[in-house]
Amino acid sequence: MSIRRPSGDRARAIDAARTNSALEGARSTDATRADQDAYVRGEIDIAELGYRVRSRYNLS
Repeated sequence: MSIRRPSGDRARAIDAARTNSALEGARSTDATRADQDAYVRGEIDIAELGYRVRSRYNLS
């Protein structure tokens, strides 16, 4: 079961993640940013976002 967040909460969560990455001197790839944007639009849930990112970087 996934919990759906309003898109404003999703946008804030992704913005915070991107800001934290930038403060650490990193930036997500264009593919990851596209997946994050799909999450904000409600096209995928957080589980799918996590799956895509883990798969992209061969993480378990």
